[in-house]
Amino acid sequence: MVRVTRKTVVCALLSAAMISLAPGFASAQDYPTKTVRIIVPVPPGGPTDFIARVVAERLNAMWGQPVIVESKAGATGAIANDAVSNAEPDGYTILIGNVSTNAINFAAIPKKREGVKLTPVTNLIQVPGVLTGSKELEAKSAEDLVAKMKSGELKGIKFGSTGIGTYSQIDMLRFLKQNNLEATHIAYKGAAQALPALLGNEIQLEFLNLSTGLPLVKDGRLKAFATTWPERVPELPDVPTLKELGYGDVGTSAWHGMFVTEGTPQPVIDKIYASVKSIYEQPDIQKKIADQNSKATLSKSPAEFATFVESEIVKWTKLIKDNDIKVTAD
Repeated sequence: MVRVTRKTVVCALLSAAMISLAPGFASAQDYPTKTVRIIVPVPPGGPTDFIARVVAERLNAMWGQPVIVESKAGATGAIANDAVSNAEPDGYTILIGNVSTNAINFAAIPKKREGVKLTPVTNLIQVPGVLTGSKELEAKSAEDLVAKMKSGELKGIKFGSTGIGTYSQIDMLRFLKQNNLEATHIAYKGAAQALPALLGNEIQLEFLNLSTGLPLVKDGRLKAFATTWPERVPELPDVPTLKELGYGDVGTSAWHGMFVTEGTPQPVIDKIYASVKSIYEQPDIQKKIADQNSKATLSKSPAEFATFVESEIVKWTKLIKDNDIKVTAD
């Protein structure tokens, strides 16, 4: 039988008081008590913006506080990264970045990582890419495209990207390098700006995320030459993967994940993660993500995502160096 004495009660109360005074405990208990901002490094439209708005809507309902999405596009994520890095470390400013803005860009241009103070929270979605061409581009397949570029039939061809140091630029440079081809690079501020240029034949080639490219390919407004998924995409059964075509690991399936300001109390980070995890357990969310031709990729923990992000930076640093890729605007 456990004997409860006055001393036992006093000790228990003191322990509880000490826990409640621990850094971040009180703030996590009450969090959030005001508007939470989710910063995205791209213009409205595209998968990063999509998942930010889905998460914001559900967090708003769950927390009973406004959760708003703000676009801070430009400089391949640097503006958004700086905004969150320099915010108060209290969980009220959240970043949803992606493989380009928070891994490839740091690998391609190391200076871009200076001053970036972010703590990873969780991965959110992964989106396959598709090598697309404008409707006017006179090529029927990836093989035909390469052959005609080598013969000079497609002289002056231009390719677009969502910015300097993004996967859409790096993947195209790798594709061109493996085929000893050249093309002029035009960098845009996100997919929402690059896409109209492709549709208008101002550029002829671009790696698009599948959620953006698929409906346009199906409508005949764009051509699809290859996808970056390990296996063929069910909606495009006649379009081969880059791996099938012999391009090995060329082609990125882009991840999109959540970060907070470095120094945010761990209990607050844990509460944000737990809230997102709860959202991902809702069946309609899984359908929303699948309907965007994306894959839900919630991390098992913030620590797991932190390890993943660092491994991505290491991977892309090696890849860029090994392939002697120069990331510059033409």
